[in-house]
Amino acid sequence: MTTNPKPSAANAGANANASADAARRDAWWRRLRAAPHGYDLFQALRWLDALSPEHAPFGYASRPHDEPVRLGQAPSLTFAAAMLAGVRDDGPRPRIAIHGFGLFGPNGPLPSHLTEYAYERVKQHDDPTFAAFADLFHHRLILLFYRAWADAQPTVSLDRPARARFDTYVASLIGRRGEPSGDASRAADALAPHAKYFHAGHLVRHTRNPEGLVQILRCYFGVRARIVEHVPQWVMLDRAQRCAIRATRPTLPLGGTVLGCAVRDAQSRFRIVLGPLTLDAYRQFLPGGVHARQLAQWVREYVGIEFDWDVQLELAHDEVPALALGSRHGLGRTAWLGERLDPGPARDLVLGYDARARRARGASAGITSARAPAADRAADAAALHRQPA
Repeated sequence: MTTNPKPSAANAGANANASADAARRDAWWRRLRAAPHGYDLFQALRWLDALSPEHAPFGYASRPHDEPVRLGQAPSLTFAAAMLAGVRDDGPRPRIAIHGFGLFGPNGPLPSHLTEYAYERVKQHDDPTFAAFADLFHHRLILLFYRAWADAQPTVSLDRPARARFDTYVASLIGRRGEPSGDASRAADALAPHAKYFHAGHLVRHTRNPEGLVQILRCYFGVRARIVEHVPQWVMLDRAQRCAIRATRPTLPLGGTVLGCAVRDAQSRFRIVLGPLTLDAYRQFLPGGVHARQLAQWVREYVGIEFDWDVQLELAHDEVPALALGSRHGLGRTAWLGERLDPGPARDLVLGYDARARRARGASAGITSARAPAADRAADAAALHRQPA
């Protein structure tokens, strides 16, 4: 005796999705039958096309048998006020009759007496033979007419994500056409593909000005943002570039000698200032927060790796939490001692997302060197400090 195996979770999910699609499709058909004159032809076909993922897109099927609907024209010489004439269920598939687009009618290519003949046979003799013969051509022509419109509409391609043609076009513009599209790559990417497509106008430009990045951050996160350019920083020198007086090595020439182990640079670093923020939004931008990873990726997408950068978070004055025993606060992040006398926002925190990401990548790869501790200490000092005077 054998028993049927239990359905897997994937099969159960697929069945649930199919049932949901069928329920939505039935509800849509009920609304269309009740008031066909309230729908436009393209609107009705788009709904039906989106709710029939098991069928080929309208206009691409090899045979009419593979399509979930039949289309035809109601023969009439009147100038109809609506595109749809009605819906019938007298066959294996629903039939939608339309006005206007077809061989018959006041604007049709056939002579008017043929429209009168087809109308007379249907209305007075209950003989739709001639009209049904013309519908063999109407069905295909109407679907091709719809497909010509749908293929030119970016939003229509989103009804079936697997055939989103405009995604390919926009991804090619911003250099993302060849990126993998699997689940693993989507999980590693903090930004949704359509978020990048929406800002393609900024990402496609060769000149990346600060205003473009500000507009992206304001639109994506919904917060105030500005950029401070030319933020000074100390750049550590390699040991081979430091000046040393030794008998075994010639001294660097005059004009190329640098005293110390670091130089002050104000050309390769900028600061992103966000706020004033609410406390909830402030916490989302802290390391490990929802927006922290997205912000770092937006900067990499727009700026690349040429410049160093950090983030200054401004917490609104009335959102600063009071420090109390037993409450959970982040040391150096969401904790302030005493009463703040400054009426402005709390702008003490400056975070170096990029420095943290570099250290995380180095730790995951097991990188160790003799010069790494000094660079790490400098990065740690820049990652969390008060704004310099």
